[in-house]
Amino acid sequence: MRSTLIRAVLVAVLSITTTIGLMSSGVATASTPVTSTTELNVRAKPSTSAKIVGALHRGQTVKSTSESNGWTKITFKGKTAYVSSRYVTKGEDQPAGDDVGKGETRTTTTQVNLREGPGLTEDVITVLDEGTEVTQTGKTSKGWTEVTVDSENGWVSTQYLTDAKDGLPEVTGTRKATADLSVRATSDEDSKVIGLARKGSKVSITGTTKNSRAQIIYDGAVGWVLAKYLSNGDTDEPTAPPLPAVTGSRYATADLTIRTTSGSDFKDLGDIPEGTKLSITGVTENKRAQIIWDGAVRWVTAQYLSKTKPSSGGGSTAGSTKGLKPNGVKVLNAVRKNFPQIKTIGTVRPDALPDHPSGRALDLMIPNYKSKAGKQLGHNLSRWLQKNQKDLGINYIIWDQHIWNVQRSSQGWRSMASRGSDSANHKNHVHVTVLAKGYAPI
Repeated sequence: MRSTLIRAVLVAVLSITTTIGLMSSGVATASTPVTSTTELNVRAKPSTSAKIVGALHRGQTVKSTSESNGWTKITFKGKTAYVSSRYVTKGEDQPAGDDVGKGETRTTTTQVNLREGPGLTEDVITVLDEGTEVTQTGKTSKGWTEVTVDSENGWVSTQYLTDAKDGLPEVTGTRKATADLSVRATSDEDSKVIGLARKGSKVSITGTTKNSRAQIIYDGAVGWVLAKYLSNGDTDEPTAPPLPAVTGSRYATADLTIRTTSGSDFKDLGDIPEGTKLSITGVTENKRAQIIWDGAVRWVTAQYLSKTKPSSGGGSTAGSTKGLKPNGVKVLNAVRKNFPQIKTIGTVRPDALPDHPSGRALDLMIPNYKSKAGKQLGHNLSRWLQKNQKDLGINYIIWDQHIWNVQRSSQGWRSMASRGSDSANHKNHVHVTVLAKGYAPI
């Protein structure tokens, strides 16, 4: 009797255990491996406006638990996150090298180099303007995407491409303006002002910064504002201090370094060319003059300021060879010899694009560039450089809103979209970028 009772109890316990096990397995969420087919943003929520918490490299496999409305729920660094279902495949097999979005059209979110290969050391074929439509070939490599533009294949950094149908980059978050901010058409300091973001207003950011400006979506278009006056919204950052009153203007009589302070602890913000008009406050310290530049207080060497604009024969620098690549030195010496009327040559300087900082670029400033003689000089210089590109190791030349490069030489001088100012459109100088192959990597 006792053994019969024990057996009954054991059967009951086993039955309950089995039922619990079946119930547990019924609510467990099955995970499926998925593999990224390209460099892919990982977001906190299933939305293109959600915060980016990381990225998947092409071929990286993660566990997914569900898929809904075009978004795949994954486990990323131990937490729940989301990726676009469009760019992942089920399984752990790495996608074929020529299958990633082949034939799809994407748009550049800012000015970007089109290069011969996937990397910053590759030569530049041309510079693509913001909003340029490109077609993917299907090939990607470690953050680079191969595209076709005007029947020419090249590589661009994937982070500067968007598949948005309206051509606008994805919004990655919002920020609050801590001062009244001018919204400009491009990141250039003299770019056209297209609007005003009032103090306290919220702006939609894309995560792209250039020339100390943040890219935003403003009134259905891309705009740029000074990044330092944007708050993350969690805490109120100090508002911008009032700027000193402008008391007049002066012209630079030589290339001048823009400094953050008047002392020896200054940060070099780059050079401005001879003839640049500057707004002064009347304050001088340590032989430096205080100016208002790019919406902030800056300093320049006072002795090189004049009330009158310098003539084309005024004193200036003929370019420094410090940090310049061998091919750049070739161009510099050749221009000095054959075009002595070129008094100002910009070489190595800070810039968002790598050409100038790496010592591969020169800006040949044209004196009195708006005059008939100035325009003819720019034309003659640009064509002479084109004719001697092989001996000088030139990669591409930009003059008067037109570009010519070695890789597309059969197409001649190609028109470029307007970028705003005469300087941005290369009307006051001839830009030259030399080949880097055979020299130290950038």
